[in-house]
Amino acid sequence: MKAPVTRVVAHPLTGAAMHPIDGNLGTPFDTATYSLMKHGDLPSIRDLGNELANALLKDCPWLSTTGSPIVLPVAYLVAKPACFYLASAVCDVLNEARGERAPARVIHVHKDSVTHIDYAASSAQDRRNDLASIGFRLTDPVRDAIAIVIDDVRVTGLAEQVMVDLLQDNGIGQIVTAYVATCDEQLAADPSVESALNHAVVRSIHDMLPSVQRGDFVPTIRFLKRLLADPDAAGFLAACPAELVQRFRADAEATGERFLAGYPAGTAALFAESDLRSSATREGVGQ
Repeated sequence: MKAPVTRVVAHPLTGAAMHPIDGNLGTPFDTATYSLMKHGDLPSIRDLGNELANALLKDCPWLSTTGSPIVLPVAYLVAKPACFYLASAVCDVLNEARGERAPARVIHVHKDSVTHIDYAASSAQDRRNDLASIGFRLTDPVRDAIAIVIDDVRVTGLAEQVMVDLLQDNGIGQIVTAYVATCDEQLAADPSVESALNHAVVRSIHDMLPSVQRGDFVPTIRFLKRLLADPDAAGFLAACPAELVQRFRADAEATGERFLAGYPAGTAALFAESDLRSSATREGVGQ
């Protein structure tokens, strides 16, 4: 028998792609915070993570009292998605509510590759083909546990189904899918909706420099792809702390040669800046 699935949504969206409305409040959805969250702004991640955790505790109050283990699975290869950081923020709130009970924890679902597709700009069929080309593997046992599958937005539900199938095939006891936002049928039919949400205020990698310079930035796989694809990657990297430049390079290299081959200009800019910072560090130590 397959594990039951419950869905929790912090912000059900309706309206138009450029002006989505929060169906709970009847007011415009905060697309600015959402856009910043998708690209690694930590305050935005924490704000939306807290909202999602509160929605979970409201709709599923038993999460604070259950004795069953709770896991929050997140799929990635090396560079983490924004959902990893959202899940971590949700976990913090849940564990505060759970007190002395066994803590909920984020677990890694291993992806065997990262492709160059931009899901926000892809058709449903392209998404299906891409997901079918990637292998997913649990790295922790989940039998009889409760899984909370965190995601930022539900448009087609394809990624959700891949994770649900994987968990059910591995004996999960119960599944809760939890979304920052979902699109109603009319909004989901607009192919521009996900891209409009993602790029509401982050239209260029340079829009994230204030977060970087405040120390409020975490590198996500979405941002890494955008960085490597940007013709002015070198200008952005020159404004970044050395530690972040080296993190970008480590994540890019670990993702693999096939991934890097899709971004020759951006990879060259990243490696050049990384080598420059390494050389400057060695010279500073030698003086």
